[in-house]
Amino acid sequence: MGTKNNKLLSLFRKFYFAIFLIATFGVIYFLFPKQGTFKYEFQKGKPWAHETLIASFDFPIQKPNEVIQAEKDSLLSNYVPYFSVFPSVKDNQIGMLENNLEQTFERINVEVDSTEKALLKNKLLGIVDTIYSSGILNNSVDSYTALEDKENINKVEGNRAVKVPVSSVYSIKSAYVELSDSINKLSVSHPLLLDLQENVDFSNFLVSNLNYDEEFNNTKIEELINDLSTTRGAVLTGVRVISEGDLVNNDNYIILQSLKQAYEKNRMYGGWISTIFVGQMILIAGLLAVMVLYLQNFNKKVFWKKRNFSLILTTLLVVVILARLVYENDSLNMYILPVCMLPIIIRTFLGARMAIMIHVITVLIIGFMAPNSFEFVLIQIVAGIVAVVSLSKLHRRGHLIITSLILILTYSILYIGFEIIKEADINNIGWRDLSWFVGNGFLLLIAYPLIYVFEKVFGFLSDVTLVELSDTNHPLLRKLAEVAPGTFQHSMQVANLSEEIILRIGGNPMLVRTGALYHDVGKINSSQYFIENQLVGDNPHDKLSNKKSVEKIVSHVFDGVRLAKKYNIPDTIIDFIKMHHGKSLVKYFYLKQKEQNPDVELKKEDFMYPGPNPTTRETAVVMLSDSIEAASRSLPEKNEESLNKLINQIINSKVDNHELDDAPLTFKDIKVIKAIFLEKMKNIYHVRIQYPSEEKEQSDKNQKEEN
Repeated sequence: MGTKNNKLLSLFRKFYFAIFLIATFGVIYFLFPKQGTFKYEFQKGKPWAHETLIASFDFPIQKPNEVIQAEKDSLLSNYVPYFSVFPSVKDNQIGMLENNLEQTFERINVEVDSTEKALLKNKLLGIVDTIYSSGILNNSVDSYTALEDKENINKVEGNRAVKVPVSSVYSIKSAYVELSDSINKLSVSHPLLLDLQENVDFSNFLVSNLNYDEEFNNTKIEELINDLSTTRGAVLTGVRVISEGDLVNNDNYIILQSLKQAYEKNRMYGGWISTIFVGQMILIAGLLAVMVLYLQNFNKKVFWKKRNFSLILTTLLVVVILARLVYENDSLNMYILPVCMLPIIIRTFLGARMAIMIHVITVLIIGFMAPNSFEFVLIQIVAGIVAVVSLSKLHRRGHLIITSLILILTYSILYIGFEIIKEADINNIGWRDLSWFVGNGFLLLIAYPLIYVFEKVFGFLSDVTLVELSDTNHPLLRKLAEVAPGTFQHSMQVANLSEEIILRIGGNPMLVRTGALYHDVGKINSSQYFIENQLVGDNPHDKLSNKKSVEKIVSHVFDGVRLAKKYNIPDTIIDFIKMHHGKSLVKYFYLKQKEQNPDVELKKEDFMYPGPNPTTRETAVVMLSDSIEAASRSLPEKNEESLNKLINQIINSKVDNHELDDAPLTFKDIKVIKAIFLEKMKNIYHVRIQYPSEEKEQSDKNQKEEN
């Protein structure tokens, strides 16, 4: 039955991998640019490395982006904005002013003949009419952004636009000043105007009759920009574009870029059955196959786990989708894409080698969307390697910030190198493009929260989480320190020993330290049954049978697993609780039971821990550290000889009993581990070097004891 279940699980896993790979293939193909790819690679400043190129069709020569931008800037600087005139405003205000003047003449009852009154009224109305004809804006000219550096405006009345100087237009304030000045000049020959000024508030009749229609002007500007030609001339069929060995300079570079754009535009995707479709399928399948083959041969155990497999393909797809979004947005540069986010996430969970390989495959896929694929791919591959090397640990946010700054510098240096090759002049480098790398560096910081998301979704354990778990103020560790202080101190020593060994033989020091701190938390429920927590002369095992004592001892593994799950400790740490004794024998009570019942055949299984045995370097090292640290406490005399004998005895026993068979430790590792244990245990117990006189005394003492 078990074999059948294993076969079903294996079949399901293969089916899962196949479906996920096919889905990844489909999504990447869907995201690929749907046009033919220009088959020639070229760079400005380098010789044309292909055969002589003859135009196979007519194509326009595209203007460089900087030329088009300069023409746009020139168009905008020469653009004359449009202001709408409202004639009804002038008619209404002049009509009201005329009525007000008639009423004022009657009210002040000045003895002036009607001819004089009519003359003054017409002159005043004429002044106001002239001001309105020039145009009155609601605010001063300086307050209009559209009038900045402008000398003229277009006054639109009906279907007719007239260009007039900006200086001829009034604001309400300047119109009132103009009217007051005109009245003062006129009052010299017509004193009656002074009485009128005192009785008429002329400012009430001056309002804006010119309006800036922003929507209308934006439409006009857009029309003008759309009318700008993006081409200058054309190359006809049969004309030589460039000869083999010619240097790609500014002029023929523009023509080659124009040919490339025209070729890709003319070779747009033409349905499911096309040569482009077949070519893209081959490329995508080839890259995914190379990735799988590499990981199958060099990281098989890591790669063929569902969560690892899922993480790799998910991160790859996320980056490719982001690349497609950037590709579709003409206002964004491909260098804004935080590609190095992928190797950082993969490196955090699966290691550096796998991260670099996945990064290279992803960059090659994205390279088909980049304008200059060779430059893009080379820069991104180097940046990815730098990211993996520089971020050797991710215990704090500051580590990612430092890596981000290093990457900005790396991107900038490589980009400037390419620009110098292309432009052959440092003054022609597009320095503004470096801002895209700064943006890339800031976006890279998104990797920090993404690591947390992937950790929870796929069940991984990051260094950040390990740092949090290894804090001795964690509630479960605090409880262990309060209820079982002896066990807590033992766990601290095991953590220190294990961390030192893993640093020497290779592995995850943060993982082994955290696992060691939690390996004995199960003793919280029955701390008094373990010698490190017992008071002198008080041993509860004296009141129990041997089998009952074994149950109490072994139960700390089961209790530890339950407690860990209650406190939401990750499964990777729970493995240390399960494996730190493996399937070893509770030797003391087994031998005691055998001594008390010499005629009874005992089952070793009744006196053994449930296991499993350690399956990783880290769990194996914690098992050895736990056994050696605990056994060393009971040594009557702690010197180099006794410690060395103890270490060899325990480790050799583990090897002989096949308790380390499932852990990836070599004989060389075992030799190094023994040496480190001896070195550290001597430091812990302050073992001194014996001087010659001490050695003689010890020898004499041993001889007397033998006699």
